[in-house]
Amino acid sequence: MQKTYFNDAVIGNSRMLACITCKGELVRLFWPNIDYPQHIDSMHAGLFFIGEQYSTLWLDGECFRHRQEYIKDTNILKTVCEDVSRGLRVTQTDYVLPYADILVRNFKIENLSCQERDIGFMLYSSGITSNQHLGGILFDFQSDALIHYRHNYYISIASVTETYQFQLGGNAFESARSTWLNGHDSIGMMNDGALSWKLGELMPGGSKEITLFICASHALKGIKNLIQEFKNTDIQESYEITRKYWLDFLENAKQLKTGRSDIDSLYRRSLLVFKLMSDEKTGGLLAAPELDENFTRCGRYAYCWGRDAAFITTALDKCGLHDAVDKFFKWAADTQLDDGSWQQRYHMDGNLAPSWGMQIDEVGTIVWGMHKHYEVTGNIEFLTNMWESVRKAVNFMVSYIDPETQLPGLSYDLWEERVGQHTYSCAAVYSGIMAGVKIAELLRIPEGETAGWRDAAGRIKDAMERVLWKDERGHFIRSIRTKLNPWGSEHSERTTVVKVNPKGYMRDVTLEDPAIDVSLIGVSVPFDVFQPDDERVARTAEIIEKVLYTPSVGGIKRYENDNYIGGNPWVVATLWVALYHIRRGNLDKAQSYLDWVVGAQTPLGLLPEQVDRESGKPAWVIPLTWSHAMFVLTAFELYGEERGEYPLHSPC
Repeated sequence: MQKTYFNDAVIGNSRMLACITCKGELVRLFWPNIDYPQHIDSMHAGLFFIGEQYSTLWLDGECFRHRQEYIKDTNILKTVCEDVSRGLRVTQTDYVLPYADILVRNFKIENLSCQERDIGFMLYSSGITSNQHLGGILFDFQSDALIHYRHNYYISIASVTETYQFQLGGNAFESARSTWLNGHDSIGMMNDGALSWKLGELMPGGSKEITLFICASHALKGIKNLIQEFKNTDIQESYEITRKYWLDFLENAKQLKTGRSDIDSLYRRSLLVFKLMSDEKTGGLLAAPELDENFTRCGRYAYCWGRDAAFITTALDKCGLHDAVDKFFKWAADTQLDDGSWQQRYHMDGNLAPSWGMQIDEVGTIVWGMHKHYEVTGNIEFLTNMWESVRKAVNFMVSYIDPETQLPGLSYDLWEERVGQHTYSCAAVYSGIMAGVKIAELLRIPEGETAGWRDAAGRIKDAMERVLWKDERGHFIRSIRTKLNPWGSEHSERTTVVKVNPKGYMRDVTLEDPAIDVSLIGVSVPFDVFQPDDERVARTAEIIEKVLYTPSVGGIKRYENDNYIGGNPWVVATLWVALYHIRRGNLDKAQSYLDWVVGAQTPLGLLPEQVDRESGKPAWVIPLTWSHAMFVLTAFELYGEERGEYPLHSPC
């Protein structure tokens, strides 16, 4: 069965990350890093009636109505499942302990009917992993727990309540549905299993509770110890510790008080998302929880992109979360290649993720982000620690300049679709080199070590004015020397042939790509190649809004003729235009775009990548960390910088 493409809710502790549907089903569990591996295929919880065959009622089934919310200002999730016809209500509370890699699932079952019931609780679990090792499962009688295992990974499911029955494999889901589990085998090479518990007589108006907990460890002995430790824990105390952890986290971040409860609430949820998407062990920043493990519709999202991360770190600094930024840039320095570059994307543990090409803007954006971090913190020791990484990165960018055009050489664009020499990439490289110049000056690095850096940046800017600005069109063009048809010969009439790698391989490219793209604003926001009031920037921004605005639902698309997931408006694109308007003093216009984004959030306050162009509902990746970062950056620029509580723009 194909998993949902939407993560309705996420919970975790920055080491373990879980994704849960709006019906309360656990569909993904990442550990020991928040991106890899993924351990759960499906997990269904339900009720059954003792002595009644085929009486299992799955809580995510059609007989239940569902409503869901986070406990205020926490990453604790509450899902209420109500079967009106049978008079049953189940309140499911899910959270991950901040101090241990344990996911806690508490179920409170209430009998709203006038009928006494002898009730039981059923759980079906199917394990999966990103690894291809042969899977196994066992029932440990000592721990009274079901354990999925593969080499180096053990995931257990247990309860303080004693298990009634269990089954490994053998069509366990059908057995769970029938309410009778066959526990003849206690270990086997299967992926799934089931557990049941007797809860006893449930009187009219009465309630029963059962708490399940899912532990993760690298060893069988470790998982058994963890199970035992939690069984000796006060469950209510663990809940309160978790709730206080999240409240304290928010209290220690910079506050945003806009006078708009919807904006303030989304800001707090963004902070909570940032914490979940920041890997505590490594410092890597996750673009989004995985949503498409089988690559059916995209190239996956559960990685760290330097581009996304630099925007995210800028937002984290706005929020006062400087330690997470320090940790990320240390991670970035550790992953940097010897030649000074970074590849497209990485796993949280720093290993290279599946990639398909150099994206030179990421190199520039990371160095730009390092300098931005210093501007906020004033920490010269940070720059000292980063200097070697900066030096290598800037030297790489300088060496990457095409001697013929004086622009950065061929690479993929920020949308990862076209190879060419792109305006956005040029702006990012210019800004990255200039950030390197400023860092060198702050550290008083001898000029001999940075010879030619400032001049190289100047040549890029001059070439952008000469080559990428088109007076007859009235806007910057998206790119030159672009491969618009990656699968064969270019369809355009104006082409040339260029060398694409050091071995001398050649490809035909289109000389100019004039498409309107929201990233063209990058020449000013955020990279400051040209000022926002530069006539060329203003004319480009004007045509961007004219061409890319979506009249049916609002918002800004990425570029004209975008067909990814149907060609929807994006949160990132819309807020990019909003940031430009703030720089121009058009605060009402910026506010209208921010309001659109606030309206695009999910019921739980998560921001998607896109908004469906027909329904106006959140679409595709949920949550996208970059979307939350752009929201935070826009909100702070609209409502005040110093303490985040003095509006520059009066609340509507």
